[in-house]
Amino acid sequence: METRGSLARLIAVVVLALLAVGAGGALAAPIRTCVTPLAGPAEIDCGEHQTRQGEGSYLAELRFAPIQPKADDPLVLRMSALWQRDTRVRFRFADGTESVATFDSQTATRFLTIGSIWEVPVPWRAAPLQSVQIEVQDSDNVRGVVNGAEIVPRSAAERTKHWLVALYAGFAGLALALVVYNLSLWTAMRHRFQLDYCRMVVALCAYTFTASGLVEMAFPALDNNLRLRLNYLLLAIFCVSALSFVRHFFEPQVFGPKLARALDVVCVACLGVGVVYAWAWRWPVWQLDLAYSCTMLAVLSMIVPIVVSARRNRSRYVWLFVMAWSPPVAVSLLRIAHGFHFVGYSFMLDNGNLVAMAVEALLSSLMMTARLRELSLERDHAIAGEQVARRLANTDPLTGLLNRRAFIELAIGRRSRHRLMLIDIDHFKAVNDRFGHDAGDDVLRAVADAIQRCRPARSLAVRLGGEEFALLIPRSAFSECPADKVLEAVRGHAMPQGARVTVSIGYADGTIASEDDWKRLYRVADAALYRAKSDGRDRACRATDFSAAA
Repeated sequence: METRGSLARLIAVVVLALLAVGAGGALAAPIRTCVTPLAGPAEIDCGEHQTRQGEGSYLAELRFAPIQPKADDPLVLRMSALWQRDTRVRFRFADGTESVATFDSQTATRFLTIGSIWEVPVPWRAAPLQSVQIEVQDSDNVRGVVNGAEIVPRSAAERTKHWLVALYAGFAGLALALVVYNLSLWTAMRHRFQLDYCRMVVALCAYTFTASGLVEMAFPALDNNLRLRLNYLLLAIFCVSALSFVRHFFEPQVFGPKLARALDVVCVACLGVGVVYAWAWRWPVWQLDLAYSCTMLAVLSMIVPIVVSARRNRSRYVWLFVMAWSPPVAVSLLRIAHGFHFVGYSFMLDNGNLVAMAVEALLSSLMMTARLRELSLERDHAIAGEQVARRLANTDPLTGLLNRRAFIELAIGRRSRHRLMLIDIDHFKAVNDRFGHDAGDDVLRAVADAIQRCRPARSLAVRLGGEEFALLIPRSAFSECPADKVLEAVRGHAMPQGARVTVSIGYADGTIASEDDWKRLYRVADAALYRAKSDGRDRACRATDFSAAA
């Protein structure tokens, strides 16, 4: 119920954010972006596919109906931050005046806002804003020269930023909680996929930190083009971390040798292309971008054989996995389609991975909870089975007391003073001869039960063999179980076929720090037992001369 409530709250925040962004877009002036190369005369392109002209320097003209600004709510130009060396923005007003704003990749920080958007203030003029020209030097034009350009009142831009801040802050809080929670569990449970999940979330946070533009707000001197290069590397690291998490999350039988090798190849290719893209951006940029998009597609394509193998191997988590990873996979496919120029630019597509991964994180928490529960049950069953096996190995099957081997293992090493009480059933052979061996076994069980009932909680009770039993009592419990109490317990216990059964007891006090101590103490107590039998049985005899007996 708590997880469902968190998911409902997240969806509510996302819907409100989309409404806020939509409201900002409704206030934006309809804009048509036309692009022409600066190198020479060429027909201006006002279509949606700026990338057809390749990399270079361009003049972009924003065409729109004249906009009358308000003095108390000035206009701002918003556009996606792309790879380019220098940018000059020229605002032209209806009264013939102009205003110019310039920045390069090093100084673009002053215009960069959350969501990786350049926000350039439009200077106040009484006359309407008539047109905007943007001169771009050295654009890679992989995703376009100017994307998502809009002119909105500052109040609308501020509302959009506030909702984006809320979304990013909520995602950061969720990510921090997931990392701390899973690291805490890992310290106790030590499952590999918990660490993999933490690495994946940290990599996603690092990618979001750079992709959102927050890194330049934290480090204003950072070059914008370097930030974009880091995006590609961090996204590749995130993809590799995600595949590693999936690999170790599912049951081992899901990943056969072929699927495991294919996953290794995709991870190496993804990370390799990400590193090359980050450090060799300028050449050959279009081929690198194509290779990067292909590796991202290969990463997503691995989901299909993983799901098929999980279903074939009857994994319990396949549908939870599909539910959790469908949103980010869908958004990633759309982003790859944009990379192949099948889908145009969209602000929500550019930032949709944040929402998708937030939903994935919540659903994955359910998935991991189910997986940890099964692993815990498996561990509990294994521990219970081991305890049963150990108990069977250490227990006398007839009486349920410790057997001789287990008793000695538990006894040796006790350096404090203990009392060893040897207990032998009187005339047990006569009981067997008179009532039969089955009745003799019942007598052994009855005597064991009598000993169990009267022994102190911290003592050890053992059947040494045949009709001989023993109690090992710590010094602090001597007064709780004197020998006479054991004699009375056996005399008063109901015996099979009404037989009257008594025992003889010999006991001695000493330490059992070593095996030699045990042997010495046993000989002394056995000598006392022999004396008790010689004196007429049904009595207890204490060893009085430890050294002599030793």
